[in-house]
Amino acid sequence: MQEAGFQALGISAEYLRVEIPAGGLAKALPLLGRAGFQGWNCTLPHKETMFALCARTDGSARESAAVNTVTVAKDGLHGFSTDADGWEDAVQEAWNLDLSTQRVLILGCGGVGRTLALRAARKPCLQLALSNRSPEKAIRLAEEVRSIAQIPVHAVPWETGPLDSAAKHADLLVQATPLGLCRDDDPLPLPESSLHRGLRVYDTVYGKDFTPLVRMARAREVPAVDGLGMLLHQGARSLALWTGKVAPRDAMKAALEKAAGRKI
Repeated sequence: MQEAGFQALGISAEYLRVEIPAGGLAKALPLLGRAGFQGWNCTLPHKETMFALCARTDGSARESAAVNTVTVAKDGLHGFSTDADGWEDAVQEAWNLDLSTQRVLILGCGGVGRTLALRAARKPCLQLALSNRSPEKAIRLAEEVRSIAQIPVHAVPWETGPLDSAAKHADLLVQATPLGLCRDDDPLPLPESSLHRGLRVYDTVYGKDFTPLVRMARAREVPAVDGLGMLLHQGARSLALWTGKVAPRDAMKAALEKAAGRKI
């Protein structure tokens, strides 16, 4: 996807994968600089550490205290987070949806779940419900949200009854746990009966096939998409930061869909 974007812009560049073990980021950064990298994306488990190691960060990164996009400048590393903007772009593209009109339920409160919860709260959405298999994470995130937004927010126990009730009082369900990465071997995050006709489902997990949650929602005629659109839009925003040019989204989308073997 990124190399298709560079090619469409007439830029000679490569997009490579570099694996860095947890705890090794600080030692790796000088090596990346000496190797000639002018920027990079950063994924788990390094986003929070990358934030601390950047000389400058923008508002998107400070919003979640995490960085997923870095540009190399003369005064050091500049850090950005394109995740929340990419998610918002994807939701807008899929459903022309204004988050300020939505009651949002987010499953999973670490990493991407926390980032999207903070974005939804800052819009602000109408109300926010948070659930996590480790309940203390949901409780801590709810307290953090209350400190920045004057909206109803509460932590929901990761149990069938409370999740079913929360889903039935939500307009937008965001699945931000790893469930679905193993496809049919993973359990569903909530009961099938929770998926009502007034709900929309956004599953941040993506792959060559739709996740069981997306398939189940669509079978019940509930609008549902997966994280492939978010990947496209956050990636396009990253490319724009690296190049200073408008990202060629059509070319990037075509490459992404070809790699995935399906449409977004």
